Amino acid sequence: MQWQLGKEHVLALQSVGLAGVSNAISAATTNPVDVLKVRMQLAGEGVAAQHMGIRQSAEKIFADEGARGFYRGITPSLLREMFYSGIRMGLYEPTKQAIGGTGSTSLAIKVLAGAITGATGSIIANPLDLIKVRMQSVTGTHTPYSSVLAAIREISREGGSVRSLWRGAGPTVQRASLLTASQVPSYDHMKHLIIDNNYMHDGYACHFLCCMGAGVIAAAVTSPIDLAKSRIMAQPIDQASGKGLLYRNTFHCLRRIVQIEGFLALFKGFNGQWLRIGPHTTISLMVFEQLRRMSGMQYL
Repeated sequence: MQWQLGKEHVLALQSVGLAGVSNAISAATTNPVDVLKVRMQLAGEGVAAQHMGIRQSAEKIFADEGARGFYRGITPSLLREMFYSGIRMGLYEPTKQAIGGTGSTSLAIKVLAGAITGATGSIIANPLDLIKVRMQSVTGTHTPYSSVLAAIREISREGGSVRSLWRGAGPTVQRASLLTASQVPSYDHMKHLIIDNNYMHDGYACHFLCCMGAGVIAAAVTSPIDLAKSRIMAQPIDQASGKGLLYRNTFHCLRRIVQIEGFLALFKGFNGQWLRIGPHTTISLMVFEQLRRMSGMQYL
């Protein structure tokens, strides 16, 4: 008995590939801002009311590490996008249709589809996300790992199990669910509201406007969880137990931040978060839409 892929499966796999490529292009463009965001989130960890602005952070990175410092973690970042964003964005439309989405789909179904694909992609790509954050968090000229494979081997020895590669998976999945549930559905919903009411036609200008709106929404929704993810992934590890020395889980991390650093510390790195998610959303979705059109697929 020969197993063959149906047309819908081929289209879904094609969509995953196109989404991965479009997000990798976006990640390569925005990696300097991603490094800035991580450094701002980790600045003053455990110290009350200590914040670093974008300019101050950028000047410090350039002074200490040169221009190369802004491209720390670029290899795991690109690999992560191929898997994580390929799944979360590429499978959004098939998942939306599978759970009842039709021509006029409710916002609730779109949000649910985004949460499902975001969580799925983030679980699979968590090791690459962990490596990316660790590479980006190290200051100075020191490089924590010589390559992605070396990082996988070394992290796997923390606690004596490959489970160490899924450290921080809790906040990663939570962030990814919130991100995709806010970013892609808001873009999808805004675009169809604009088109259905004949304000604009389905093209570059409409896509750009909706991408910018989706980027602002996604940054606001995910900022505290993204902070917790960076803190948990970059924290020192007890080599004997393989457990983090500072934070047990997302809630414990956020509670400690509020208690020690103040409530506003939950939004450390927000400017960097928005400066990354805004352009990242715009580039990835606009490139994805055009790649879909060029390959004979419909726009989202």
